[in-house]
Amino acid sequence: MATIIPKKSTVAGKVPTTSDLGLGEICLNHADHVLYSRHPGTGAVYAIGGGSAAVERFWAFALSGNTVYLASISVSDFPSSGSVYDVTLWDITKTTTNDNGDVVSESSAIGAWSNKQNLTYA
Repeated sequence: MATIIPKKSTVAGKVPTTSDLGLGEICLNHADHVLYSRHPGTGAVYAIGGGSAAVERFWAFALSGNTVYLASISVSDFPSSGSVYDVTLWDITKTTTNDNGDVVSESSAIGAWSNKQNLTYA
């Protein structure tokens, strides 16, 4: 099983900058209980969980070999019936690393989380 060690901060209110986070990296602010990542398209740092900054999105995470899938969907897009994982509005990032952990490629797609391995990533 892979071990994931995020970057971290214990300073309340500290948000990582684009120079603090490379694509595919995450940072946990222990003081604020917020997890951050960096968007592969825009490069912007955003909250992906915890605190009050990310309560409007639902997040999913999966590992498959050297590929990491990270996805989010707006809570307002939750279906009234059926599985949320089949909704085609997931914003999914696919990050592939080599055996040293270096990012080899990163791309994104919109689609169903249940279909994440079969989407066309750009």
